[in-house]
Amino acid sequence: MSVFLILGIAGVMVLLVSLILGDLLDSALHFDGLDSEVFSTSVIAAFVGAFGFGGVAVHEFTDSVWLASLVGLVAGSLAGWGAVALTRWLKRAETGQALRSDHLVGAEARVITDIPEGGFGEIRIGTHKRAARAELPIPAGTPVWVSGVLSPTAVEVRPTADEPPQY
Repeated sequence: MSVFLILGIAGVMVLLVSLILGDLLDSALHFDGLDSEVFSTSVIAAFVGAFGFGGVAVHEFTDSVWLASLVGLVAGSLAGWGAVALTRWLKRAETGQALRSDHLVGAEARVITDIPEGGFGEIRIGTHKRAARAELPIPAGTPVWVSGVLSPTAVEVRPTADEPPQY
């Protein structure tokens, strides 16, 4: 039983360290070269932790090491699969269609940093920020729409009071 408990605690500790250090730990362990979510610190830690705690739970009730190991393998596999699925979902959310520059024209946004005449300010589109330039000064809090893409990180905007583009 103590081996299962030690594995469970070790898995949780490694998972906490990987949450704090992020990709730095994967890089130090050379998991980043594998280019797969399956071989990441968080997935391996989730597997080991679930294996340990699942094994402890079954061993406590049945006193069977084989049954505890089998249940631990199933629990670890499910936790590892869940970590892979969560990682893929988070990566897909980071690179979602709403963030592509070619889809920004016509999108509504709000100025969060004043845009001076001939200079740059900031806008918020959904949950993301972009640098923004406008022909006229626009104060913070003004709703705007994107009229052009200047670069991958900067756009041109106009107040929503102006007529939006016709497509």
